[in-house]
Amino acid sequence: MDERICEPVLRAVAISKAFYSTQALQKVSFELLPGEVHALMGENGAGKSTLGKCITGIYKSDEGDVYYQGRKVAYANPKDALNDGIAIVLQEFNTIPHLSVAENIFLTDESFYKKGWIADYEAMVRKTDELLRYFHMREFIDPMDKMSKLSVAEMQIVEIIKAMSKEAKVIILDEPTATLSAREVDRLFDMIRELKEKGVGFIIVSHRINEIYEISDRITVFRDGRLVLSGADTSELEEMELIKAMVGRQIDDLYGKAAQRDEMISDEIILDVQHISDTRNFVTDCSFQVHKGEILGIAGLVGAGRSELMRCVFGIDSRSEGKVIFKGKEVRKDSITASIKAGMCFLSEKRKEEGLHQDISIMHNLNMVIHAIANRPFISNRLEEDNCREMVERLNIKVGEPFNKVSSLSGGNQQKILLGKWLLSKPELLIIDEPTRGIDVASKSEIYAILRELANKGFSIIMISSEINEILGVTDRTLVVRDGKIVGRLKTSETTEEQIGYYATMGETGGDE
Repeated sequence: MDERICEPVLRAVAISKAFYSTQALQKVSFELLPGEVHALMGENGAGKSTLGKCITGIYKSDEGDVYYQGRKVAYANPKDALNDGIAIVLQEFNTIPHLSVAENIFLTDESFYKKGWIADYEAMVRKTDELLRYFHMREFIDPMDKMSKLSVAEMQIVEIIKAMSKEAKVIILDEPTATLSAREVDRLFDMIRELKEKGVGFIIVSHRINEIYEISDRITVFRDGRLVLSGADTSELEEMELIKAMVGRQIDDLYGKAAQRDEMISDEIILDVQHISDTRNFVTDCSFQVHKGEILGIAGLVGAGRSELMRCVFGIDSRSEGKVIFKGKEVRKDSITASIKAGMCFLSEKRKEEGLHQDISIMHNLNMVIHAIANRPFISNRLEEDNCREMVERLNIKVGEPFNKVSSLSGGNQQKILLGKWLLSKPELLIIDEPTRGIDVASKSEIYAILRELANKGFSIIMISSEINEILGVTDRTLVVRDGKIVGRLKTSETTEEQIGYYATMGETGGDE
């Protein structure tokens, strides 16, 4: 937006909110103009999501006032806010899986009900069909589809359409792109731009810097519950200035790749993957090599087969053809234990489901792999404590007590626990899938520094990432995967975002290693 002579559609004035002894918000103020996208940014725990929940009645603020279209408002719950024209779409969607798209959109619309029952289901479906066509989503979503069958991106779009069925003037999106593919992000952003033109204002809570620069008009930053940057024009705000506002200190090089790493990469080939395919046909005839001390990036669209390729290499998924040679010896196929004992490790993108046990202690999580591969029936408590202390210090993990549950830690510290768990097995090759998903900028910078330090010490790293900037900033070489095949082999320092995108979507097999 170039002209801002209009009055704000929404204002939050001096909002404070505490949870027991934790001050989540401290007298923060915020305003949203009609037809703008205003980004709320900050590290995890900065208070950005809390503000949206205070505005819509999920939380009751301790102090402060909210004004909508010039009126002072105080909503009892999100339903009241939606009926008044303010919608919030949380990371945990407010949908009913076994009901249809149409039923979810009009669940609270009394005009379609009589005595608690749907009076005219066909009319509800017709109205939903009109809305889906209006927003160019009918080819992806059917009004009668069960919500449980939709992708995360499609569920999010249904939530936005539900808001627009109530003629919402303000839509708050909490981490809307956290689990979306690049194509799904584009589709969502197209919808946001279209609604902007109709005067709808958006508040987007995020810490994905590249996406915020693409979609937002202004940026506000919270840190430790306080307002540190208010309504800065996105086009005039330097990225490093934004990062400094978010983390409270200067991070001169987010990826830390100022030094040339070519001389640190050995000629020794530590991993040689030869013509592997998997039994589920997600991976087809893939071959590549990794050198000692190298960081190899695996890029491609979500669903292209990147994770499946590396799960097949590590032995999680079954291999139908091909060989995996590690340090000159063939690794027994379909055996995770054989891969670990050879010197490999795999850090899953599903940190909470496959990487860590959320309900057991930090110390026990760190020692889990050691227990699994130990040649003796148990290891001493003293050794467990020593291992825990070593990794906490080495990786700068912020923990309270080692006996606290791992669920008590931030996303960044949980990722360090996952990394530490595998480092205790003394691997020589780390395969890490989406290393910074769901963590804030400061933690990202620390993870990148750890990976670079490991590579400089001779570790080999394979990094799968959906963030092209991350691939370009961290890796030495890049393989691009499409439809289960390696279609691009690129030297990262000579590669652009456009080249990776080309190979990921339409490019012929090629590139130089």
